[in-house]
Amino acid sequence: MKKINVNITDNSYPIYVGQNILDDFAEVFNGHIKSKQIAIISSANIFALYGKELKQRLPSQCQIIEHIVPDGEQTKSIQFLQELWTALLENHFERSGTIIALGGGVIGDLAGFVAATYLRGINFVQVPTTLLAQVDSSIGGKTGINHPLGKNLIGAFKQPVFVFSDVAFLRSLPEEEIRCGMGEVIKYAFFGDKDLFSYLENNIEKALSGDIDVLLHLVDVSARQKADVVAQDEKEAGLRMILNFGHTFGHALEAEFGYSNLKHGEAVILGMKCALEYSKNTGLMDIEEYTRGINLLERVPVKYDKNNIKIDALVERMFLDKKVVDKNIRLILVDQIGSYVIKDESELNQIRTAFEVLI
Repeated sequence: MKKINVNITDNSYPIYVGQNILDDFAEVFNGHIKSKQIAIISSANIFALYGKELKQRLPSQCQIIEHIVPDGEQTKSIQFLQELWTALLENHFERSGTIIALGGGVIGDLAGFVAATYLRGINFVQVPTTLLAQVDSSIGGKTGINHPLGKNLIGAFKQPVFVFSDVAFLRSLPEEEIRCGMGEVIKYAFFGDKDLFSYLENNIEKALSGDIDVLLHLVDVSARQKADVVAQDEKEAGLRMILNFGHTFGHALEAEFGYSNLKHGEAVILGMKCALEYSKNTGLMDIEEYTRGINLLERVPVKYDKNNIKIDALVERMFLDKKVVDKNIRLILVDQIGSYVIKDESELNQIRTAFEVLI
């Protein structure tokens, strides 16, 4: 089991990464937390697979509350936030209690926001069970829910006590979930890690087929890169914005398609294609680098209905992005593999043209 530290001034914490490490959970938990109350928030499928095993590794003297919510982005809503607050209150859950998020990115975002807001803040632990969550969303303290007008518009920063990533969980994932996680892995390769990009060029089919050794390497490398960026910019005041490569376009696509019709990781892959198209069209990126980037993304197939690409509506969605500054859309771009550029764009024709790569 490897330990990766997220070195934040006031909220440093570890990420534990390994294969078949669930037996170590009790020791890790007891080393960090002394709560007498624990609330496990999960989805039905994930809890059926791992809930019993996790509970067996929790202190026997603890009061354990289980709360199951549906899968899918629609769960990141005020309705389920209210439901979880009520469940904790009805069980007299105290400020000294700890929430465990057992699941993917949706569970982590929702459970973390509950932890950030219940009694003005309680401890929580991330136990991510999807590739996307292990490489990205469980690290860095972003929590929140969606709004009908856009994704992740309501939320708070709440760092976990620790993150526990067992890649053995990934064996139960369907191929589409591995594909979604690969979008976030590729993101790291584009803006900061040429070696990772080359590794993906040589191993991406193995990763998509669920090769556990390849996935372990990707989780380890990606978690280290995310931890390094978060340590330098916890609240996304500057550098951390680079983690949104592909996301400004992607969030617009995700919201416009409806969260149930296009998964987050798939939207990020499409969003990265748009970002590369923008970089090429504006002269930021030469054709050779562009082609190399597009070729890698094309090896992660995403099915979507091209008839749903309504460019004017997508551009309007982008103005609801959290990174809009003085009515300019702030874009995270790459000018070459391993190098990023941040640009504020007010020329909407360039944005429209970038979306056309998807048609």
